[in-house]
Amino acid sequence: DPADALSQPGSCSGVFFVRGDGNGDGLLDISDAIATLAILFSSGSSITTCEDGHDSNDDGAIDIGDPIALLSYLFAGASELPAPGASCGEDQTGDALQCTETVCP
Repeated sequence: DPADALSQPGSCSGVFFVRGDGNGDGLLDISDAIATLAILFSSGSSITTCEDGHDSNDDGAIDIGDPIALLSYLFAGASELPAPGASCGEDQTGDALQCTETVCP
């Protein structure tokens, strides 16, 4: 269950985040997909300080593929999200997306 990974306390230092946690509340759920869709189709501004949290498929961009990847993971049995996945960690791939402060459960 994806929520089990987030219920484990993590020790985070530096700039860490949870892949897919678009609203920065420490939980992976439908509200994260909604937060990413709001960025894409509404105001255009992030409600978190971590763009990487919205990049659920880790392709280096925030686009429609991200909420699809997250919803597939949560509800359709898709494989784990790219590192750090549902755990608190650092981005393992280089891209232009930034996290300006740690966003961890």
